[in-house]
Amino acid sequence: MRTLPLTEAHRSEPNCVRLVPIFSGLTVEQQGLVKQRARPVRMARGEVLHVAGDQPGAMGVVHQGEIALSRTMPSGRTRLLRVARTGDTVGELAYVAGSTTHDEAVALSDAQLCVFAHADLDELMGRYPDIAVRMMHSLGDRLAQAERNLGLSGLGVDVRLADFLLQQPIRRDASTDTAGAGETAAGSRAAGVGPLQVLLPLSKKDIASLLGTTPESFSRALARLTADGLIAVDGEVVSLVDPQGLEDRVGDA
Repeated sequence: MRTLPLTEAHRSEPNCVRLVPIFSGLTVEQQGLVKQRARPVRMARGEVLHVAGDQPGAMGVVHQGEIALSRTMPSGRTRLLRVARTGDTVGELAYVAGSTTHDEAVALSDAQLCVFAHADLDELMGRYPDIAVRMMHSLGDRLAQAERNLGLSGLGVDVRLADFLLQQPIRRDASTDTAGAGETAAGSRAAGVGPLQVLLPLSKKDIASLLGTTPESFSRALARLTADGLIAVDGEVVSLVDPQGLEDRVGDA
């Protein structure tokens, strides 16, 4: 897949810097100065930001839309690693390590990013060291998640799926409104009228890739968890009928 040209967006767009955790410690005035270094770009669905082996020379911040990061495995199969959404950064590892990229980044939908050249990042971190600290925290969190996923990779698809569902944000229900914003099923202890619900954030094919399995195996795992009375599936909405049972399924593995 070849890299396509990116279309530069108007510089009058809202300040995407305020959405990014690594810039959240700055004052509003400082965030405005950081924004001046950003090059806003727009991507069409399916457009490629970078491929494995590229030296992009820049870090991107997702302002709107979704960017899928995937890697081609030795078997030749493509594995989805993560999906970057609003406020997430893309390409910071290549910046920190000074290396080429190891994955491919493709827009899952029409997207808008703020792109920072490495030279500008060097200067910004020299002026605002807090940016570097927060970037290290962000990479540390991602490393911890990668290690967690690695630990689960040798377990059954049912276990990986149960863990995935427990990590998803709770779907807010206007009639009960029991879930806190951003709260995950694993961390919720809210008492609601019915079971907790989560919304599948990707297509089943993409979730299967994210979990390192095939769509067929993913569908069978969904069916088994349903048959065991742990979940109920209605399209993209999954009701966690027995969250404790899901946690036990992960913990017993």
